[in-house]
Amino acid sequence: MRTVPIVLAGVVALGLLSTPASAVDGDVASGGPSWSPGTPDVVIAQAAQGKKLHFPNAERLADGSVVAVAREGAGHTGQDGRLLMLTSDDGGSTWSAPEVVHDSPFDDRDPMITQLSSGRLLLSWFQNDYSVTPPEPMGTFVAHSDDGGETWSAPVAVQSMLSGESDIVDTYELGWNASHGQIKELPGGDLIVPLYGTVPDDKWQKATVVRSTDGGETWSAATESVIASATGTHYQEPVLTVLPGGVVHALLRIGTAASTMGAVHSQESWSRDGGLTWSAPAEIDLVTSSAHTEVLRDGSVFLAYGDLSGHFTDRRGTVGAVIRSPKAPWNGAATELVWDSGTGDQANPAVVEVRPGRVLVIGFDSATSRLVGTFVDVSEIRPDRPDPRRVDLLSLVSSGAATVSTDLTHVQAGRPGVGVLGAIDGVVGYWDAAWAPRAAPASYTLEFAQPRRLASVGVALKPGYASAAVVSVRSGGEWRDVGTLDSVVRWGDDLTWFRSAGLVDAVRVTITSSNGWAVLAELGVRAPGA
Repeated sequence: MRTVPIVLAGVVALGLLSTPASAVDGDVASGGPSWSPGTPDVVIAQAAQGKKLHFPNAERLADGSVVAVAREGAGHTGQDGRLLMLTSDDGGSTWSAPEVVHDSPFDDRDPMITQLSSGRLLLSWFQNDYSVTPPEPMGTFVAHSDDGGETWSAPVAVQSMLSGESDIVDTYELGWNASHGQIKELPGGDLIVPLYGTVPDDKWQKATVVRSTDGGETWSAATESVIASATGTHYQEPVLTVLPGGVVHALLRIGTAASTMGAVHSQESWSRDGGLTWSAPAEIDLVTSSAHTEVLRDGSVFLAYGDLSGHFTDRRGTVGAVIRSPKAPWNGAATELVWDSGTGDQANPAVVEVRPGRVLVIGFDSATSRLVGTFVDVSEIRPDRPDPRRVDLLSLVSSGAATVSTDLTHVQAGRPGVGVLGAIDGVVGYWDAAWAPRAAPASYTLEFAQPRRLASVGVALKPGYASAAVVSVRSGGEWRDVGTLDSVVRWGDDLTWFRSAGLVDAVRVTITSSNGWAVLAELGVRAPGA
């Protein structure tokens, strides 16, 4: 398969986009590195002249076709936001021309599409009014279609405790709700829609679900149940997954009291009574935003999300994760970077299983104003297998059996993985690396206290940016080059390995060119073996 700061994260979801820096401050001060985007498998739609496409969602219908929806507008936010719908009859390879499915006088955003067992389609979204200051979230709405999307009912508002008049302003006037996740149908036929927002006298965002018992035609606040609420934590963008047997999983994006450059892990909650009550939220090891899930035909779950961990890139690239035991805590999932458009205005992916074991992940490219798709074979996203020949360089340095000399000495507040030892910590990542506070050239040398017999040397440079390097080893006082990394963009978390036979007393990586600051994401060595 091709691998290609939270500031009140709910504000991002509602439309006031915070674009992360393209690198650390020095990169930004020097104009920032440029980036070469990946190539999508399919261009799904092109926005109208002067418009952009954002926030796709999709559903595989009972007849095997795929329906997708998205927001079109001049920018990430704006009063002109409207909702489009398009379809594919060949598993996502080709698509119909987009048609307007809803356009109010306000900003219609974050559309979600669901098909019920009856065949009815439900479209949900929320509205913002940018004609007033501060902007006013107007609530969540649902429309239904019983003729395959040809015609739609008048929108109905989802009633919620997360609404009401207030004179307290915290970005927005308190007392609002929004939605991100799809409406889900429970085994008994009831429907639940996930919301997040604030009550009029509390700035901390809560996550809730509201129920419909009449096919989505009415949504009463009397049916609402709270997934998560706590002082000091914003619970945002709840995404529901109904698992076999009716267990409901809620994935929660988390915002905290203070902005931070560090990763804020997502949390999860469970309901075993159809969304009436929920377990206490528990942290998981993923850092998700704007997520979407698909229960696959083998019972596992494919999760696509905007990655806020900084592991794959400094942008909010789209990551795919496979949850192979979805009724257990969603920790330890295999992950892969699926799409990175090269800007901070991305993610909000959608995912559909177009045939068993193969999914289409839909994203958007704001630079070209397009919806794009990437096909992913689920079997190829698997946990890394331990490498029995990989030498633990961090332990060698910690014990004094090896030393490092380098000019890649930058440290970053809130990023503990950035530093000299970040290049030998066993993790390939943008923020798990050794950085020079300037562009190349830069050098990193690992010297062994006693010569070691090596089979190969592996190197990973700055993820997502073009860099070049020369890899050398020293034997008996003589340096020799064993490999060269050309200046190209590299994704993923794999090292490039070069053969190095014989006794070696030092290994050196010389970064000869870099896009922005020079970065060595990882240096590894393998001992001889079978």
